[in-house]
Amino acid sequence: MSVIIKGGTVVNADQSFRADVYCDDGIIQAVGPDMDAPLGVDVVDAGGCYVMPGGIDPHTHMQLPFMGTVASEDFFSGTTAGAVGGTTMIIDFVIPGPQEDVLETYHKWRGWAEKSTTDYSFHVAITWWDDSVPDAMGTLCRDYGVNSFKHFMAYKGAIMADDEILVNSFTRARELGALCTVHAESGELVDHFQTKIFESGITGPEGHPQSRPPQVEGEAANRAIRFAQMIDVPLYVVHNSCAQSLNEIARARREGQTSIWRSIGGTSAG
Repeated sequence: MSVIIKGGTVVNADQSFRADVYCDDGIIQAVGPDMDAPLGVDVVDAGGCYVMPGGIDPHTHMQLPFMGTVASEDFFSGTTAGAVGGTTMIIDFVIPGPQEDVLETYHKWRGWAEKSTTDYSFHVAITWWDDSVPDAMGTLCRDYGVNSFKHFMAYKGAIMADDEILVNSFTRARELGALCTVHAESGELVDHFQTKIFESGITGPEGHPQSRPPQVEGEAANRAIRFAQMIDVPLYVVHNSCAQSLNEIARARREGQTSIWRSIGGTSAG
């Protein structure tokens, strides 16, 4: 399919300007002012509109099975909804259960994602460790283009990566040149506070924030940052929700630990 988008204001990362955009076979072929439309090409009048590149959402959970629930959006409905809003690529999460083979889980997620209506890629979570996991990480990087690994520091008794797993996985990621990402919440503290809240009779959603005071996030962010510093691996701290974790990130950057990224959002997002 060929199309020329005429008369809009093109918005890129560094500048905006009035131009036409010619696309053929799904690829932008030319950007420039007052281009002539080739014969047979569909013309879209974008006068008075902004023309922007599609967005990339680097943190989604499509049809995720999680602790007895399944996410409401699957790869078809979720990517379709995203495309309507201008998101043309997602990076979802492959999350093996305890002792679940990492490569088999990756291929299971790839099968689910075949019905996506946009581009997609994957982070892969490291939720347990034995001699097969570092080999799987190498295969994922070498053969399947995976270059980021997720670590849930929460969810004790399910998919929590303890300190031993963090050290082993961060070290292997360093060897592979991969990025480490963390869900920064102290799983031990969350488990402790959850027990106290349940014992007090609170079982509704109001107990969720009570089991996760901001210090829980700050402690875990600091621990992950220090591990990454000593192992010398880049770190992405996802969905920060409080000053305590943001302050740890800012401190690390002030100290010269440059390979630290963060995103904004509530920790309940995953």
